[in-house]
Amino acid sequence: MSSETPVIDVRNVSKMYELYARPQDRLRQMLVPGGKKLYREHWALRDVSFTVSPGESFGIIGKNGAGKSTLLQILAGVLEPTGGEAILPERTTALLELGSGFKPEFTGRQNVFVNAAVLGIPRAEALARMDDIAAFADIGPHFDQPVRTYSSGMFLRLAFAVTTSLTPDVLIIDEALAVGDVFFRQKCYKRLEGLLSRGTVVVLVSHAMNDVAQFCRRGLLLEHGRVGYLGDAAAAVKRYMVGGGDYVPTSLGQTARDLNLPSEGPDGDGWPAEEAFLDLSGAAVAENDWAGCTHVAVCDASGRPCRSFEQGETVSIFCRYAVRHDLEVAVAGVELINDKRVIVFGKNTLQFDCDHALATPAGTALRARFDLKLDLAPGEYTFNLGFSALSVSDFERRASLPHEELESRATVISIVTRAGDFLVTFRSRDTTPVQLTHHGVANLPGQATLRLYGGEAAP
Repeated sequence: MSSETPVIDVRNVSKMYELYARPQDRLRQMLVPGGKKLYREHWALRDVSFTVSPGESFGIIGKNGAGKSTLLQILAGVLEPTGGEAILPERTTALLELGSGFKPEFTGRQNVFVNAAVLGIPRAEALARMDDIAAFADIGPHFDQPVRTYSSGMFLRLAFAVTTSLTPDVLIIDEALAVGDVFFRQKCYKRLEGLLSRGTVVVLVSHAMNDVAQFCRRGLLLEHGRVGYLGDAAAAVKRYMVGGGDYVPTSLGQTARDLNLPSEGPDGDGWPAEEAFLDLSGAAVAENDWAGCTHVAVCDASGRPCRSFEQGETVSIFCRYAVRHDLEVAVAGVELINDKRVIVFGKNTLQFDCDHALATPAGTALRARFDLKLDLAPGEYTFNLGFSALSVSDFERRASLPHEELESRATVISIVTRAGDFLVTFRSRDTTPVQLTHHGVANLPGQATLRLYGGEAAP
């Protein structure tokens, strides 16, 4: 967090709704305010506090009913909190839903002036930005037609162009980008990065967890109207994911909390020595009590501790999980993240198609090893580790299940965010055919041909 004065300052915000069994009870309560309470209290938010600094991207996530929409409406000034306060600058604008803030009978051009007036921007300044807004929206002659005639995609283009071109101090986006195609979304995120560099705060709410993890620096996880987690956005997403899934052990058995597991050390399976394992105290860990990550190591292909690799070399990532409840099929996975917070690779033991035990008893340890050929761009990388469980029946028909269904049937047990890091450098030994193996994030398998035809070309 920056030491600057926060742009958003939310202090112990709570919101209570009065739920009445019958409509007439609401009228009776209004007529006799000091009488018997005829409603049931529903607290959508309870004591929510956080700050956001200039130029920060902030994500808000949570399951349906967690209080996200209520919090966003309070931030946008649409709702008043029952308790606490939310302090935001006057130039705060929100894309909460398609159609909000726009006059349907006005043209796109006329709506630019309406939104500018709401933000306190002079008409002359709005006029000066009109060409930029029209170019970004890219809806052609429809810009001068009533917005009620727009498709949802056209309206999104106009709404995003207007709200970002008028440079608000705070921009709140609630799922709006989900409507656009991939090219428009890329265009939007590039515009948002420009706003952040000029000090605008961007608050993003989305069910697309990768978007939140990769775009936002910090995140708020709401759970039943309360702060479940506040901190690194990727860690917030991982915490959100833990516990989700259909799998529940048929018998949890005896909880094994004081596990008497052997100490880590080299063995015939190439397991590294004790001193190779990393200090996990700085990692963001989200786990339930079924199992937990206890050891992580980063080694070269020979099993020696290593944090720097040349392009094309192999990194070996080792991790151990202590199993505290009887489980069926345990699954481990790894993700590699670059310095731009992009997940450049992610794969689990199901996708590697390795052997899996059909029973994972409490009191045992599960070791996982990932050998990854680093056909990646030179740069710094961190990695995340995940551990989940499936039923034996789902495991046995894993090849016939669609990805979304298989994913929903697995229950996430442990996620370790930024478990470790390593560096990928240019090659210094074998530089054939050239030193840099490829451009871009990753090297894809394939081949190329180049032939010359015509003129004096050789056959």
